[in-house]
Amino acid sequence: MMKLMRIKLRPAVWFYKAGEFSADAGWQHKNMYHDQDFEIIFCLQGHFNLSIDGKNYQIKANECWLIPPRTTIFGTDQTTTKVDFFWVHFFADWQSINLSDQYIDKLIHQTAERTSSHDVDCQIDLPRHFQIEDRQAIILAFNQLLDYVNRYHYTDFGNHLAVQLLLISLGDAYLKHLIRTTDMVQLKTTRVVEWIRVNISSELTVASIADHFEMSSDYLTKLFKDEQGETLREYLITVKMEVAKLLLVRTNLPITAVATAAYFRDDKNFMKLFKKRMKMTAGQYRNNYGNTHLNNPAIDPSIPIPQEIGVFLESTDQ
Repeated sequence: MMKLMRIKLRPAVWFYKAGEFSADAGWQHKNMYHDQDFEIIFCLQGHFNLSIDGKNYQIKANECWLIPPRTTIFGTDQTTTKVDFFWVHFFADWQSINLSDQYIDKLIHQTAERTSSHDVDCQIDLPRHFQIEDRQAIILAFNQLLDYVNRYHYTDFGNHLAVQLLLISLGDAYLKHLIRTTDMVQLKTTRVVEWIRVNISSELTVASIADHFEMSSDYLTKLFKDEQGETLREYLITVKMEVAKLLLVRTNLPITAVATAAYFRDDKNFMKLFKKRMKMTAGQYRNNYGNTHLNNPAIDPSIPIPQEIGVFLESTDQ
């Protein structure tokens, strides 16, 4: 059995407030009581110690925490390193549930096989905390939420829908975490995906990847498409695009420098691919999703930036 929190998306989840917080060493979380509101914390950098209803926990980078209503939290000591995290408060109808191993197994296989559930109950099941595997996608989801809620809209109902989309993204991320950490499903291309992300700075091709894993290009291409839902060539572009989108919304780098930092050899080809994929130019994307009022460092520390771009960033910060 697995204990989770079931958050109902119908009736609607209601947005309360959100932001991104960063502080140097010596910061301590203040004492807070969550009355009827949930809080999501997604730690980007560093770690901090938090008491949650009398139990002490360490909130670490790449962890997502869900703090339910009627909960008291406070920092137990000062931080020793720089910390940076997203936070979102919202209201929702929810209940604590115990899911059977059989039900979890069904969800894992359904996710691994990329089968939609067509959930008529409109609910998301999440644990108290879990590790985020695809960090870049979740950072973008939080960024898009912050961008939306910080813009003027005729009605604020869109804020509530934006939180729902974030919760759905986190639900997907949790299922991916289960696939990665369980023996129930073992995708043959999992190691390929991880290796690509580590080595994306190299000039990777389908042939070079297939050669590394001692497979034929045709076999790997078909296997990757079957298990990951897109071709290997498309996935290589997807990973680079994720880096580019993060750089566009979290730095002031020129578009040409973004292309270089995202491992595109030709900035004109990058702009063409970006517009084809996103249905807007890179500049329009920055304008549409860059209004987040962040107080974080100039660039996300997890993005693998080439040395010459790092030097450029350091010079612009001085």
